[in-house]
Amino acid sequence: MTIKNLFIIGVFTSALLSCTSMNNKSSEIGTIVRDCTGTYVRIADKGDFLVCNDHLLKSKNEGDKVSFTYEITNNCPEKDGLITCMMYHENKGMIKINTLK
Repeated sequence: MTIKNLFIIGVFTSALLSCTSMNNKSSEIGTIVRDCTGTYVRIADKGDFLVCNDHLLKSKNEGDKVSFTYEITNNCPEKDGLITCMMYHENKGMIKINTLK
């Protein structure tokens, strides 16, 4: 293997790992917010995020604080075909919760 190939592999690996670390958060504390558009977690200084797998939060009440890990997603099949109200809830994106603490 040449130095050039090793360099390219190193750059590619670094880029891949940095993208992974941006999408996977180690731990956050958020407040549960619910309305007719869905279930959100509000993370201080970041905003509201729509929770795709909100069944994990069924036992929690609105306003409860939860500690969790998550990943940002662009695909939320749990919400496909789900009819919600016509209200707009500003949010920063969709997340899938990995673990609740």
